Amino acid sequence: MMIAILVIYFGLMLFIGYLASRKVRDSRDYFLGGKGFGPWFTAFKFAATWESGVKLVGSPGMAWNAGWSSLAMGIGTPLCYFFSFRVFGQRLKLAFDHFNVLTLPQMLEKRYESRAIRIVAAVAILIGLGGSLVAQFKATGEIFSAILGLDYLHGLFIGAVIVGVYCVMGGYLASVWTDFIQGIIMVLGSIAIFTATAQAAFGGVSWDLLSHLNASLASIDPNLLDVTGGGKMSWSNLFIILAITMLVGIAMPQQSVAIFSMRDVRTARVAMIVCVVFSAILAWTLATTGMMSHMVLDPSEVKNPDMVIALLIPKVLSPLMGGIYLAAVLAAIMSTVSGSIVVAASSLIEDIFKLAIPHRYERHPMFYNRVGASVFVLLPLLFAVKPPTIIFWIGVFAFGFLVFTFLMPMIGVILIPHATRQAALAQMVCIMIIIPVWTIWLQKPTGIPALLVGLIGAPLIFFAVNAVFKKKELAPEIKELWDKFAQL
Repeated sequence: MMIAILVIYFGLMLFIGYLASRKVRDSRDYFLGGKGFGPWFTAFKFAATWESGVKLVGSPGMAWNAGWSSLAMGIGTPLCYFFSFRVFGQRLKLAFDHFNVLTLPQMLEKRYESRAIRIVAAVAILIGLGGSLVAQFKATGEIFSAILGLDYLHGLFIGAVIVGVYCVMGGYLASVWTDFIQGIIMVLGSIAIFTATAQAAFGGVSWDLLSHLNASLASIDPNLLDVTGGGKMSWSNLFIILAITMLVGIAMPQQSVAIFSMRDVRTARVAMIVCVVFSAILAWTLATTGMMSHMVLDPSEVKNPDMVIALLIPKVLSPLMGGIYLAAVLAAIMSTVSGSIVVAASSLIEDIFKLAIPHRYERHPMFYNRVGASVFVLLPLLFAVKPPTIIFWIGVFAFGFLVFTFLMPMIGVILIPHATRQAALAQMVCIMIIIPVWTIWLQKPTGIPALLVGLIGAPLIFFAVNAVFKKKELAPEIKELWDKFAQL
């Protein structure tokens, strides 16, 4: 039954990719889907890309290990959507349309009147998303092989072929359509495992479920009721999670593209509400499922917290519902992978290849667009066949690398009218060096997280350089943009 459900799911994703490919006419369609998405598609694209496989597998494992402190990211996520769509999103959309561009690096070039910033931004996206894709492909291969009983390489190739085919065919449009389906599956799977685990632990879902859960956790380990999980989630980590969560929509290119592709600024208001509901369902069902699993699983079985979901599925779910949840896990990973592939391809083709060989690109733009997407399927796939020994560090710094490279230059686009090209470029280059160096060589000896270094370092570098090169007069195009902001 599980295999049948997965085959149907995979077939549906490929069919959607084929349908999307018939709608794609030019590069704007391929990389932005025509910029006409309403609130529901925008919301599910943004949320499904952000709420990755880490949420559906890692969140219950964290809840098993640290109790209620695991809800830190879940509680903070509505802030992510509020800042992404209401504080930043409407201005980002206006700026993107005002400059009439196709990619985030192009917008930064227009805003700061600097070709160098466009190239540096494109390189940052290629490095950050390339590293992230290697880690995501590795996770995809491991999950596929575990589900289908295959070895790692076979699982890796199956996952890469499915997500690669529909991305290369349909581009961003296929990614949005599949993310909508995948988001629905993620919600259904999370509710299913929560309900089944509550039935196994307490006889079903009731109004006093949380009081029963807290009493049971207190008898097992009182630290599971503590805000920090007895020190397993430090206050500094809680602060970093909260701060980073608020910056996702503006500082992560694969998230910002969902905002750029909205139909209009009003779309952001409804999309925010849909995202918050989506996130709340996932956060509360998955965290409580992980905590309730203490009443269902034998602690000796759980060698690693990430095994919690794998152990729960055969114990509490029927083959049918187990297949749905496994499809939800795969959906979460594939939605993140597909979004990253399209954004990385747009930077490679629009901001590197097109600048270097414009005449060749203009003769066959759609061919080269699909070649770019293929590159970001094949290269991460090859690296994931034999992942380098530093794969863990690649996964860790990729997130911080992207967020803090783009943090202040993007804030300068919408909140700092007198931001200068020198400040934006200096901050980007410095953070692109600091984050990987700190993650690989300095984080363990100093005990200071690389994300904290980026969070503090990015604004310090930006404002210090900006103070030296600050201009008194705004360029006419920037003044016109700020006049539009004032009308919001």
